[in-house]
Amino acid sequence: MITRRSFLLALAAAPRLEVIETPGEKISFRRGTALLFEYRFASARPKTYVHPLCAPDGRVLTLDSPADHVHHRGLMLAWSNVNGYDFWGETNPAPHGQIVHERLLRRRTSPPEITVANRWVADGRLLLSERRTLRAPQRTSDAVWLEWESELEAASGPVVISAEKHVYNGLGIRFIREMDRGRVLNSAGATEIKQADGQDAEWCAYWAEVEGPTYGVAIFNSPRNPRHPTPFFVMSEPFGYLSAAPTYREPFRLEPRERLRLHWAVVAFTGAAEAARLNDWYRRWSAGVRRA
Repeated sequence: MITRRSFLLALAAAPRLEVIETPGEKISFRRGTALLFEYRFASARPKTYVHPLCAPDGRVLTLDSPADHVHHRGLMLAWSNVNGYDFWGETNPAPHGQIVHERLLRRRTSPPEITVANRWVADGRLLLSERRTLRAPQRTSDAVWLEWESELEAASGPVVISAEKHVYNGLGIRFIREMDRGRVLNSAGATEIKQADGQDAEWCAYWAEVEGPTYGVAIFNSPRNPRHPTPFFVMSEPFGYLSAAPTYREPFRLEPRERLRLHWAVVAFTGAAEAARLNDWYRRWSAGVRRA
């Protein structure tokens, strides 16, 4: 029988969730000695992003700047066309922008959370001001949870945030090579890549067997997001990639000082994707979002 005393003792004995900053480089989210994920913002990098994102057993599930697509940076939020500038690509022949870390605005310990200010700049001009919040809520023992909130404000003039032919733009994850040729499941019941790609869904999960164990990542679409439920992009060959893609079919258009608010949860888990488990996680998480 679980008593209040035994519950409190177990809670006290559990490893603490912590936020550890390496100035000028990264902010790590840890549970005891175990790394959950890291937010990277070094000035030498063309964008800010999360890498690694780890499974509950510590296995790294993301790739940072692989040779085939050097602009794939772990878990990243980016677009290929913001007023004509490419914030997604890095080496392709196009006018590029940079997502620049400005400062850490806030750091909390319960739940572990950071809020940072980013600047989306191109040709010396500020196009978007971003307020980004990342948190690690204590949810389940068989999953690592990351909540991502971004508030994008048109700095001084109108801004068009467009994917155009790059339908994968948005919040995207490049998976480790061992997860290539993986499988998909979404809230609409799709189990085929071609069916799930571009389909509106409350959540979408990608998973694969990696040297025996099975690992997966799901992105949960907040009910507060514009156009909810929005499309997801997913592919498994020649590599695994999953993104929440709210501009899959049409761009966002912001007037000066207008704000776009986007919110997702990213859940790294062990075992195959199961609709019952993911629907239960999504239901509990989205209920909290609606109450907030």
